[in-house]
Amino acid sequence: MLSTGLRGVARNPRTFRPALLYSCQIHDSHVASKTVTEKVADVADKVNRKVGQGLASAIEAGERATEKTKETLGASTETARSKSEGATQTVQEKAESAKQTGREKIGSAKKATGEATEEMKRKAHEVSHICLCGR
Repeated sequence: MLSTGLRGVARNPRTFRPALLYSCQIHDSHVASKTVTEKVADVADKVNRKVGQGLASAIEAGERATEKTKETLGASTETARSKSEGATQTVQEKAESAKQTGREKIGSAKKATGEATEEMKRKAHEVSHICLCGR
């Protein structure tokens, strides 16, 4: 056998590497990889956070929609109330106007009836005077 002076040298040309290279590749630190349980726990934590954020976002959107609905209903209620009050006032004014018109017509009817009654009495008196005098 040939002596090359290098111990641990492989004789095959593909694997011709000194033993020193192998010793440099071996180190003493532990591998910083996670176990399957830790990976599952991390994924579950991330999913939990995403779901929590989504739910929080949905709750906030619901609260905003509720506030918007309250504002809209409040404004609609105020509008309806003011229209109702306006309509009530208009109805009261029209009722008062109709009442006044009715009073005026009743007054004019009484006056006309009174005048007609007076006219009938006067004519009846004339007729009776003519009848009494003419005899």
